Amino acid sequence: MKEPSRFGKVAHNLGMSAWFGGTLFGQVALNPTVSSISDRSERGRVLNEAWARFQAVNLPAALSTVLGWRLGGVREDAELRAPGLTRAKDLLLGGAIVNTVASALLGATVASRSPDGFTPVRSGNKPAPETPSDAASALRLLRFFSNGSVALLAASVIVSGLIEAADPKPRGLLSRALN
Repeated sequence: MKEPSRFGKVAHNLGMSAWFGGTLFGQVALNPTVSSISDRSERGRVLNEAWARFQAVNLPAALSTVLGWRLGGVREDAELRAPGLTRAKDLLLGGAIVNTVASALLGATVASRSPDGFTPVRSGNKPAPETPSDAASALRLLRFFSNGSVALLAASVIVSGLIEAADPKPRGLLSRALN
C-alpha cells in the first residue's frame, strides 16, 4: 500500500484544522458577541474587518485541505481504508468549498454597501432595521452558507476520523485469498 506523503497529510490536516476551527469560532463566538457593541454601524465595521483578516488564513487553509486530500496521497490512502467514506468526504469537502467561497463573496458584498465597511447589523449575520436592503439580503444568505460551512466541515472532520480508524481493505484476488 502506498503511503500518503507526509507533506500532503500535514497540509491536509493543518488546513482542515484552521478552516474548521476558525469558521466555528466566527459562527459561535464572534458573530453573536458583536451585538454587545452599542453602535450597529461599528458592529458591522468590526465584523467586516475580522472576517476579512480571517479570509487571509481561511482561503489558503481550504486550498491546503483540498490539495493535500487530492494531490498529497491522502485520498488514495483513504480509498484503501474506507471507499464509501472517501466518496462521502469528497462530497463534504466540495460542499464546504462552495459554502466558503459563497460566504466570502457575500461578506465582501455586505462590507461594500457602506463606507469603510460600517454596514449596520444586529449581530454577525442578522441585519438591523437600517441595514441597506441588498446588504440585508446578503446577510440572510450569508447565515445560510456560513452555517452550512460549519456543518459540512464538522462532518468532514468526523468522516476523516472514521477513515483514519479503518484498516486498509485487501485489494485484488490474491490479497483477498491470503487474508
